[in-house]
Amino acid sequence: MLRVAFAILLSFIALPSLAETRYINDELRVPLRKSPCNRCAIVHRGLKSGLALNVIETSDGWSHVTTPGGLEGWMESQYLVGKPIARTRVADLEKKHSALASQFQDTENALKAARAEAALLEERLASLQQHNASANEELAEIKEVSASAISLHTQNQELLKQNKILQNEIDVLTARTEQLASSDTQKWFFYGSLSVVMGALLAIFLPRLKRKRRGYSEWA
Repeated sequence: MLRVAFAILLSFIALPSLAETRYINDELRVPLRKSPCNRCAIVHRGLKSGLALNVIETSDGWSHVTTPGGLEGWMESQYLVGKPIARTRVADLEKKHSALASQFQDTENALKAARAEAALLEERLASLQQHNASANEELAEIKEVSASAISLHTQNQELLKQNKILQNEIDVLTARTEQLASSDTQKWFFYGSLSVVMGALLAIFLPRLKRKRRGYSEWA
């Protein structure tokens, strides 16, 4: 008996766990009738719930409507509501959610692309800064070399001036030396000529002097 009671208890405990949850389907088909009565002829056997209808008039719980396809008829006003059904709203929300998700994904992709581009720009900026630093160093070296070149050019011009002055002085000294040399040559030529003349005169007068001396000796 205890076993049977225990088995029955277990069966009652297990029953709720075996139950399955179900939902009522909101899919509803509403007939469209030619006139406002439940026995009137049917224009359309079942309009799908959620369909947007244009209401022309209402009378005694019935509404005169037209469908998007152009059908005209009557249906009970209790099936009409002032806003879309939950299924339609959910579908719209899902579409909006999908659109927002797509926009979010596009935004995220754009953000990733912007971050990647920003990283590339930072690398390019760092490269440009390094290149700028190198260019500044080269410019400083060029300025230093230019200053040295200008100083050397100035010194060279000054040396050329001094060289020209020295060359002029050398030319003057050379001219004076040539003049002195020419004067000395003339002097030596004069002295030589004088010596020749003196020699000639001596050669002429010395014999005569000797003769005269001999003459005096004979008289004596």
